[in-house]
Amino acid sequence: MTTLSQSQCGNFWKDGFLRLENVATHAELKTLRSVGDRLLREKAGFNEGLLFDFYPEGEGPEKPKLAQLHHPSHFERSLLEMDLARRAQRVAMQLLGPKARFVSDSFFHKPSHTEAVTPWHQDEAFTDPRIEHREVNFWFPLQPVSLQNGCMQFIPGSHLGPVLPHGPIGGDPTTHGLECTSGFESKDAVICPLQLGDCTIHGGRTLHFAGPNPSDAPRYAYSMVFGLPRRASSEVRTFPWNDNRKLSRDQRVHESRRAQGSFWPYLYRKVKEFDYTNPYEWRLGAHRVARLIKKGRTPAK
Repeated sequence: MTTLSQSQCGNFWKDGFLRLENVATHAELKTLRSVGDRLLREKAGFNEGLLFDFYPEGEGPEKPKLAQLHHPSHFERSLLEMDLARRAQRVAMQLLGPKARFVSDSFFHKPSHTEAVTPWHQDEAFTDPRIEHREVNFWFPLQPVSLQNGCMQFIPGSHLGPVLPHGPIGGDPTTHGLECTSGFESKDAVICPLQLGDCTIHGGRTLHFAGPNPSDAPRYAYSMVFGLPRRASSEVRTFPWNDNRKLSRDQRVHESRRAQGSFWPYLYRKVKEFDYTNPYEWRLGAHRVARLIKKGRTPAK
């Protein structure tokens, strides 16, 4: 499938999510599985903080409860050269308009025989509340998924309300993952089992969840996010759950950027991602530079 019907577009904006069949070929999924296996096995991005556990990292990188590799296309550029990425972008443009562009991608690995869930959350809860993010997330399982191994579940219409209160999983400020703490009824969830080649699409404010994986095989998934150019939020809001957090991967990020020769690849990626056509991005960039200069001038105590 490369285009949506008018009714599918309408259903997406009514419910905040959509289930699509036969979007990816089995050959594409085999390639994704092979690349994901290799990058996770090599622990690509761990030092940069791009590979992390959604849960507290107490047991280190060897036994993650839910491993996420953010921006795998930084390490395997061919992921964005696949026809699948182009087909997904065309669908995203139908939903968001012609200016929709690729934002990020991720691999997810949920081990077999795990009770760990992906808790109810809204993706927008992870972002800066001063910025309006208008995005859609394509989620491709790399094997059939059902309730038995942790398929996606959604709360219809949750994207029409505000970003609900969240907190770090278990109240642990070192964990990357957030969980929604109130404002919804899980009994309203729609369960979305998928076959190979199918995917779900959800908005950044749509509440979603994925259950445990008690099956004998790990559950893999690959996601791609597309969005419109960022702009200032039209409302004054705060996400206090993101304040004073001390993510376990922050130290890795800091050390990686200070390591000899490591800052330049990081800077190159940031420059490559920069949207030169968006005046708001220039404002954000100027603020970042000003903070860095101020930080550099602040005497050590």
